[in-house]
Amino acid sequence: MKAFSFDKLRKTAAGVLAAVIIFAVLAPLAPRAHALDDPAVDAEAAILVDIDAGSVLYSLNESVRRAPASLVKIMTALLAVEAYERGDVKLGDRVTVTDADFSDIDSDGATEYKRDETVTFEDLLYASFVASANESCNAIARAVSGDVPTFISMMNTRAAELGCKDTSFGNTHGMPNDLNYSTAYDLYLITREALTHNLFKRVCSAKTWTVDATNVSDARVLRTGNNLLNDRSGYYYEYASGVKTGYTDAAGYCLIATASKDGRNLLSVILGAKSIIAEDGRTEVKSYTETKRLMNWGFDNFNLRELLTTMKLMAEIPVRLGRGANSVVLRPEENVTALLPNDADLTQVKLEPVLYEEGTLTAPVEKGAVLGEVKVSFNGVDYGTVNLIANTAVELDRTAYIGSEIRETLRNKYVRLTITVLVLLVILYVAFIIYYNVRRANKRKTAAELARRRVQEYRRSQEPSGAAGVARRQTYADYPLPREDRDSRAPAETRAPQRPARSAAPSPTTGKSFEEIEELLRRQNEELNNRTRGDK
Repeated sequence: MKAFSFDKLRKTAAGVLAAVIIFAVLAPLAPRAHALDDPAVDAEAAILVDIDAGSVLYSLNESVRRAPASLVKIMTALLAVEAYERGDVKLGDRVTVTDADFSDIDSDGATEYKRDETVTFEDLLYASFVASANESCNAIARAVSGDVPTFISMMNTRAAELGCKDTSFGNTHGMPNDLNYSTAYDLYLITREALTHNLFKRVCSAKTWTVDATNVSDARVLRTGNNLLNDRSGYYYEYASGVKTGYTDAAGYCLIATASKDGRNLLSVILGAKSIIAEDGRTEVKSYTETKRLMNWGFDNFNLRELLTTMKLMAEIPVRLGRGANSVVLRPEENVTALLPNDADLTQVKLEPVLYEEGTLTAPVEKGAVLGEVKVSFNGVDYGTVNLIANTAVELDRTAYIGSEIRETLRNKYVRLTITVLVLLVILYVAFIIYYNVRRANKRKTAAELARRRVQEYRRSQEPSGAAGVARRQTYADYPLPREDRDSRAPAETRAPQRPARSAAPSPTTGKSFEEIEELLRRQNEELNNRTRGDK
């Protein structure tokens, strides 16, 4: 057994201490592990996009310009399909391949047709994708625009229209050319547009294409060079559905692919991948392996997540004059979903509701009425704005409404002033009527009293002495004065016997004006004089 060495122990302890110090210093500088592992694609540039959601799931140097190789053919096919849809060309149109169609193609460039061979426009389109035939792209350009330079100008114009900021085309097929460059993101924009056309989707997903016999060749079958679609290939990917491969020494291995799984559709762009010799001795093309790995990463780690549902009650607003309800609840009009990592913490979803009317609403409120909106965001990304609608209807209480209208009307100062004036006018009118009736009654009473006194004075002035006076006073009995006057003026021996009071017959002067009473007295006086003369 070896002897224990303090010197060795001291060196070991010093080494451990140094390691601890180094770790403590360097640990804060190490990159933090993400909740979602980075796929670390082995290529010069890459991008992975969920087509339906429009979400970029992964990107690597997506805006760096690179040679696109045969991916240029996607723009050529897009213009060909658009020309077909406009009616400028037909799929059955016969096109003859010329010497000029081979003029800018290197000797190692892929071709399919021979010089002076006549094929259909559709044959050219499928050959450009399935066989990656370069001369077919030039023939397509002539059929669409009349010549190749005009077509190339159309390609650049269309790229600008699609929002491509770092893309240029110098030929129709992608053979090496200083004017051919693009980025992973721009190629995604072009491919996304092309995939909106059904004819393009059929062409880019075709595994084979049969060309009928032509003037210089027998019928033949073209087979795809996209090994993701070839079930006999070691790169076959069961979820793949297109699009195009490419390779040049300058561009490296390039591949734009689409894949569908469980209702989701992904699109990937790989630029500048390499080929390596695997451990088993076979050649491994990284554009395929990295595409499959990137696609699987996207399918496995992302899903559509609900950020907001129509079942979420966002706010409650009070409602006045409602029948059977005094408030209404608001909910989102539609769901909001986003493609997010599976481990995304949805408790961090930010909802910013805005109500169109502050305070209390007034019934009626219809079910589904838009009363506000809510903005949805997550991790600093806005995912849209959704209307907030009434979850239920609130009907109007008619009785409460009428009472409210009355109270509201009475709150108006002009209405209150008008009512006050009217009340005062009514009071004044009633006071005037009372005053008028009292005054009229007083006038009648005064007139009657005056008439009575005049009658008495007149009678006293007309009374004769002796027998004639007695007779006249006897005649006066037919027109009696009031009892108090009769009893006080006539002598006791000549007082007429008391007559029963006339209960039913009114006085001759009742209801008469002063002028009518005077006229009555005048006639009575004339009658009395006539009787007196007759007695004599």
